[in-house]
Amino acid sequence: MYKYYFLKILFLFFICFNSIAYDFSFQDDNNLLKLDFEDGQIKEIKFDLDINGQRSFGIINYHNNEIYILLNTDQISFNSFKKVFPKPQKNKKLNKKINFNWEISEMTISDEYSLFSNKLNFIYDQGFESMMFYDSKKEFELSILPQQDGNKQIYLFSKNAGQFFYAQKISKNMKGGALIGKGSFRKFNDYDINIKVKDFSIDKNSKFYNLLFTSRMLDIFSVLQNTQDEFNYLEVPIQRKGKEFTFDHALMLGGTVAFSFKGEANPSEKVATINGTYGPLYLFEQNFKNIPFLNELFGKNVEESLLAADFKVKKNGNKTDFTFNPLSILTPGKTRNFFDIWE
Repeated sequence: MYKYYFLKILFLFFICFNSIAYDFSFQDDNNLLKLDFEDGQIKEIKFDLDINGQRSFGIINYHNNEIYILLNTDQISFNSFKKVFPKPQKNKKLNKKINFNWEISEMTISDEYSLFSNKLNFIYDQGFESMMFYDSKKEFELSILPQQDGNKQIYLFSKNAGQFFYAQKISKNMKGGALIGKGSFRKFNDYDINIKVKDFSIDKNSKFYNLLFTSRMLDIFSVLQNTQDEFNYLEVPIQRKGKEFTFDHALMLGGTVAFSFKGEANPSEKVATINGTYGPLYLFEQNFKNIPFLNELFGKNVEESLLAADFKVKKNGNKTDFTFNPLSILTPGKTRNFFDIWE
């Protein structure tokens, strides 16, 4: 429904108003639309719409070289926001600079989490120039800004990483955590970003919790404190091309356990494949890496750990399969990464 109404506004925005060139006004009980002209050219559009009981109103001002768009919305879900979020690319036919500002009183992420007093601003000048989105409490921030070298940097921050991954339909199993990401932006479907998350936990009802629980049986302190679901750090270098996301050398740490993984995913198709290795005593082994005669025994990364095992996760639609290779534990750490049992 949101998309239908916004498409009508965009139609009015791009229509050739020289063929109309007279003031126009429409109003009923819940909706208002006004078009003002000056010297045969569109000067201003005002609208006030009631969409599913939520009010959206705004104004579009036309100047010689620029267009200013101000939009206000009472409440919108994140899923609806994504459907109408403008993603402008190169358009040489549009010879006016666009300043777009959207204020949203409440954006609902899930039944338990919302962002309040949100502001979105982007600038478009024959092509996308910059964008900033944030809420009043700075729970979430996303910016894409030009750099001196002509490239654009993307910056991402969230005080609740679990809700961010839930909103993006990446995972619903992460709880809490502080997230920060930086990378290079080319297009909305073409960018690189390195995401880091600190101090989060995994839902004990998730399909993978038994794996995590088992992998930390040798982590004495987490067992004694019953904190096998808690992790200290996650780092995932992500590259997006079109609808495909790929990631390599990702790392997750908790207690003495480390997970290293790589793979690819297509959220829109609900498919993903992940190959990984976990070392149940990886951080303990790191204490020996600088000791002569022992440093050759303990590797520099999870794949080369003295004690480690391979795993694979494959998602197709609502079905998720997990494969664990216990024999890989017996493979010497220095040579384990030479064997790819999944190919």
